[in-house]
Amino acid sequence: MSEVGVEELAEILQKHNDFMAAHYDELIEKYPGKVVAIEDGQVIAVGIDYGEVYRPLLKEERSVMPLVLKVPHPDDLADGFPI
Repeated sequence: MSEVGVEELAEILQKHNDFMAAHYDELIEKYPGKVVAIEDGQVIAVGIDYGEVYRPLLKEERSVMPLVLKVPHPDDLADGFPI
């Protein structure tokens, strides 16, 4: 596994942030209450919990893990934000 520099990590985090800003509502619509993994602007895995999503990813040799997060259900939102 190769080391990833701080600058590259900062770029990856910025890409994740940009993706979330642009696609947050779409994720809630498509994957309410699910856990998703996002890499390079694509949803690469969907599951019912973090373990279901992370287990296959941990078996792969990766220098950086994708963004993994639980998508809120619309009923759990107040003014677009989790409550």
